[in-house]
Amino acid sequence: MDKGKGINNSDLKQRNRGLLLQLIATGECSTRISLARSSRLTKMSVTNIIDEFIQMKLVVEGEREKQEIQGRNPVLLDVSPSAPKVIGILINREYCAAVLCDLRLNVLCTKRIEMDSGDREWFLDNLCGLIDSMLDWEPNVLGIGVASIGPLDVAKGVLLNPPRFYGIKNVPLVAELKERYGIPVFMDHQYNSAARAEKLFGCGKNFSSFIFVGITNGIGAGIYLDGRILQSQAGLGSELGHMSVDYRGVRCECGNYGCVENYASATVICRKAEAAVGRRLTFDECCELCDETIIDRIITDAVDKLGYCLVSVCNLLNPEAVILGHEGVKLPQRYLERMEDYINQHKLSSGYNHIRILKASFGEETQLAGAACNVLDQVFGGRILFDGPKTS
Repeated sequence: MDKGKGINNSDLKQRNRGLLLQLIATGECSTRISLARSSRLTKMSVTNIIDEFIQMKLVVEGEREKQEIQGRNPVLLDVSPSAPKVIGILINREYCAAVLCDLRLNVLCTKRIEMDSGDREWFLDNLCGLIDSMLDWEPNVLGIGVASIGPLDVAKGVLLNPPRFYGIKNVPLVAELKERYGIPVFMDHQYNSAARAEKLFGCGKNFSSFIFVGITNGIGAGIYLDGRILQSQAGLGSELGHMSVDYRGVRCECGNYGCVENYASATVICRKAEAAVGRRLTFDECCELCDETIIDRIITDAVDKLGYCLVSVCNLLNPEAVILGHEGVKLPQRYLERMEDYINQHKLSSGYNHIRILKASFGEETQLAGAACNVLDQVFGGRILFDGPKTS
């Protein structure tokens, strides 16, 4: 809890509602009994809240759960098909994409546009075109989540000055979208957003602290510590790719030397592999050719340098797991095992807590799923949807 800030009764009631909806939507609980057990609320409070959810058309009752023991079978609960939906928007240099999801993060509709040029007006018009197409599909939308390249001012909802982004900068995106659509808008960095998706619905559910590492044309991270996303006061992201692994190494475009993304990004791996075989290769093709000695050597070198970097991060943060996303999900399993062995052998607490290296549950779509989760996280935290004093 933030110093100097208490929780009033209304806030607590809203958090309780958000928690119960989260437990149902994420599949952790499906009966009133299991909700009471997991939330530690009284059975009466759970019953009152679920009755309220049913009236709000957020939750529906299904068949009774069959039990082997004697007694009345509990009624199964699920998210209502009539419950409001959420829109996620992903912004990166190559394309922008939109997704329409239900409260369970089931994808109902997606659309994307390519980004290879354009100015601020073109960018906003096309972004709104994506949102309009989602609203045409389903007008009952609770909010819009945005996952974007940075740098961002998350607190003010401003896309600042992303490098190589066609001169588009200083866009008050949250304010623009709120004014146009009149619904809540939440923006965060693409890697924080991806980490949020893994925490709520993916392989991060069972970890209190983990690092999401996105490998694309750069390398970025979203970090969970003790169940909360790590966010600086200034709203800037975690620039893992600009941690140096060699202070006398390759000069980076950021001005520093030896940044790990100059050795371990998907783009660098492809460039080295292309030089080795004499033809253009995608990252998928590099991974498919990994049994060839020269390609294996290139990928191994990249994995080792990323592992070297992550040892320092793990010594600093002591996570339970590292989740690889974006192009990283395409790496053959043996490279993840190699990285896991290296990190656990070389971190300071070697022999105690074992850090796992996992692939993101949502694969290459983790960022887009994360955009929708920027809204769902607000719902599950009781910060939107449950307004006004309640009875439980």
